[in-house]
Amino acid sequence: MNNKNKKKLTRIILTALGFALLAILIYRVGPGEVWSHIRQVGYYFILTCLIALAWLFLQSVAWALVQGAFQPVPFWLLFKARIMAEGVTTLVPMSANVGGEAARAVIIRAHCPLREGIPGILFDKTLESFASLVFLASGLFISVAYLKIPEKYKTEALIVLAFITVVITVMIILQLKGLYGILRWLARVFPRGRQWLLEKEEILRQFDRNMRTLFRHSKFKLTAAFLLHLAARWLGVLEVYVIFRALGWPAPLVKVLFISVFVVIINTAFFLIPGQWGAAEGASLLAATTVGYPAAVGLSLGLVRRARKVVYALVTVILMTTGKQKLRLSAARMDNGEKAACAGKDQPTPGS
Repeated sequence: MNNKNKKKLTRIILTALGFALLAILIYRVGPGEVWSHIRQVGYYFILTCLIALAWLFLQSVAWALVQGAFQPVPFWLLFKARIMAEGVTTLVPMSANVGGEAARAVIIRAHCPLREGIPGILFDKTLESFASLVFLASGLFISVAYLKIPEKYKTEALIVLAFITVVITVMIILQLKGLYGILRWLARVFPRGRQWLLEKEEILRQFDRNMRTLFRHSKFKLTAAFLLHLAARWLGVLEVYVIFRALGWPAPLVKVLFISVFVVIINTAFFLIPGQWGAAEGASLLAATTVGYPAAVGLSLGLVRRARKVVYALVTVILMTTGKQKLRLSAARMDNGEKAACAGKDQPTPGS
């Protein structure tokens, strides 16, 4: 079995384990009780979908500000690509969350070549990850200050935050130092890679030039993009608040903030589970019970948010069909040169 098949098998197993965990959670809490809670959400579910649309809009504006360092791309296309990327991640659980990002580059390819689209997406993802780190750190600080959180959860959260910080730092260093220089150094250590490096030298140098262009881009626009990504995270808090109110439970801001932060942290910790199936729902249950909500309420929260993701997966299918998007759901296949420019993209980033 080659490495490609091994990776595919591993992702299938992890996805199956995620579904199994979700089934166990529903069984333990009680399918009937969970269903009765979910039914209470009713028309509020439409509101949660609109809130998600709002944060996708903000993320699209942020992406437009970043991508503007090269050539302008129609905003409607960027917005559609963002929506479809969200859907692709749900539709293709074996993509390990990378498929959606690759899809973005392919969708805008007609207006932006991959040599510019991929660096723009990578830079945008770095800004999004940094905004998530700020959100998680501040949210955790507020939660610890006002809520009685078990020490083990505090420790685990700090470990994950430290991990995210290291990943973001490495991403920024790689982008600043340049991919070609780093690979050239590695080629000295591993001589087998020298021939490949020579063949891809121009592509890698072009990638580095484009990354430097992004770092020299308008500081005002990059700051605005960061703030938009941060605002998108807070809309996620609003979504949790709306769901709790729809379920008929009080939703103090500090509790809602803790649950939002905790779920993102768990999703990040379990980034190897494609789509965080089971892990995200379990995190919602655990976070909710930690601050005094019943298990059924916490699990219902996770399932409603999962249902919202499925809705956007269906929207993605419609967009692909009506727009005749020739997009492979298993992540876009690029030629070897374009893959080289993608190096570093499959770093784990804070989950939603």
